Amino acid sequence: MALLRSDAFVLRTYKLGEVDQIVVFFTRELGKIRAVVRRSHSLRRHIASLCQPLMHLHVIVFARPQQALFRVNSVEVVESFRSLREDFTALRSGLYLTELLDVTTHECEPLPELFELFQTTLAQLARAPTAPFLMRRFEVRLLALIGYAPQLATCVRCARPLQPQDRTFSPALGGLLCTACAATAPQPLRVTPATLAALRALAADEAPLPPGDTATERELERLLHAHLVARLGRELKSYPFLHL
Repeated sequence: MALLRSDAFVLRTYKLGEVDQIVVFFTRELGKIRAVVRRSHSLRRHIASLCQPLMHLHVIVFARPQQALFRVNSVEVVESFRSLREDFTALRSGLYLTELLDVTTHECEPLPELFELFQTTLAQLARAPTAPFLMRRFEVRLLALIGYAPQLATCVRCARPLQPQDRTFSPALGGLLCTACAATAPQPLRVTPATLAALRALAADEAPLPPGDTATERELERLLHAHLVARLGRELKSYPFLHL
């Protein structure tokens, strides 16, 4: 039985039997794992109480050969992100990012850059809960890290170099289209120059447009959301709550 230590975030929890609990962690060293928390005595109940979404923890887990489930030995709080829980806007955003991280990752595939991105984004949300470009930056960088970045340099269908006037995006195909291909693409989205510039800036990890351009913010959100849904094949449960 191997003893493993890692910083981790809680993605979700669910019951195992009547009293035990399975916690889905996203860890720095191991990627996403599932671990059992036994709740048979007070110490285990204390551990279970700490295993809440948006909690940055340091966990010690046991791994058994040929078993997918780990077992939690101990948990320490690194950062509770209390301010995220106390601000409704920040809480909704944090839970959306948590679900997005969960549905786009696989178990036991380490992604330390994605762990750092999630940690940094939560810290920034705690300071600026109404900054929409933080959300878009996370989405764009996550898509790049898992291999689903939107294609912006050449036509996603025919691979021809794009011209300045080529501003049609296909969520189904996963990128921009040239004028010829845009005419026959299924459900394309026409994008403004400002939105395309912001998307390219985010993809290059550069500063996007200055805050306050709400029309561009809304269009960029709509485009990235359509791209994500096309890649995932379904809607995220937490997305409708972002604009309550």
